[in-house]
Amino acid sequence: MKKTYQQALAYYGIAGAHPGGHSLTKKMVKREHITKDTTILDAGCGVGLTSAYIAKRFGAHVTAIDLLPEMVEKARERVTSQGLPVTIKQASLENLPFEDESFDLILAESVLTFTNVEKSLSELHRVLKKDGVLLAIEMSGDDSLAPSDRQRIQSVYGISSIFSEQQWVQLFEKTGFHSLQVLLRRTAWEEMLSGEGGTSDASPSMPVSNHPVYDQVMVAHQQLLGFYGDRLGYRVLRCRK
Repeated sequence: MKKTYQQALAYYGIAGAHPGGHSLTKKMVKREHITKDTTILDAGCGVGLTSAYIAKRFGAHVTAIDLLPEMVEKARERVTSQGLPVTIKQASLENLPFEDESFDLILAESVLTFTNVEKSLSELHRVLKKDGVLLAIEMSGDDSLAPSDRQRIQSVYGISSIFSEQQWVQLFEKTGFHSLQVLLRRTAWEEMLSGEGGTSDASPSMPVSNHPVYDQVMVAHQQLLGFYGDRLGYRVLRCRK
C-alpha cells in the first residue's frame, strides 16, 4: 500500500509542516480577537503544535481533530505533557462530530487540499457560529501547470486537485462564506527565500530509525518544491459565515 505525505509527517512527528510554518500561525491568530471564552476548532491539528500554542497563549477553549491516529496520539502527548485542557478527537473534516454553530474560530492549516474540499467546507460552515471566522492556509497552483505536472504533484501528495486562488475563492463563496480576504499569497520559491518557513519549536521529533519509504516521500516533496516552486505555492484565506 502506497504511503502518503501525511503519513510521512505523522511518522516523523513533524510539527508546523504547513506553508509558512508556526511563525505564520502566530501572525494569523494574533490579529484575531481571541479571549478565554473563544471556542476554537483546530481542523487537522497534526501533532498539536497550533492547539497547544493557542491554549497556552490565550487560554481559549480549543478542540482539535485529525484523521490520522498517529497524529492524534502525538497531539495528545503534547498537550498532556504541557498540562493543557485541549480536547482532541480522531475525526474527518468531511463528517465533523460537532453540533451546528459550535465554534467562534476555525483554523485549517494545509488540510482541506487533502480532503473532498466541498464536503469539508460545508461541514466547517455548519459548525462555525454566525459571523464566526475561518482561517485557512492552502496549497495553490498556477494555471500554467501542465496536466502532466499536476498529475505528478497530485500523486506525491495523494490529492485529487490543485486549485488556483480564483478557484479557492469560488469554493469558499459557493459554500456560503463571505467577506473573503486573501491575506497572503506566496510561491514555494518566495517562501524559501523569505526564511520564514518555520521556528525552533516546530522542529521534527524524529523516531529512532528512518523509514526508507517515508524518506522517499519526503525527498519527492522537496523535489517538487524545487522544480515547481515558481508555480506552486499557498494562499492564506480569511472569511466569515
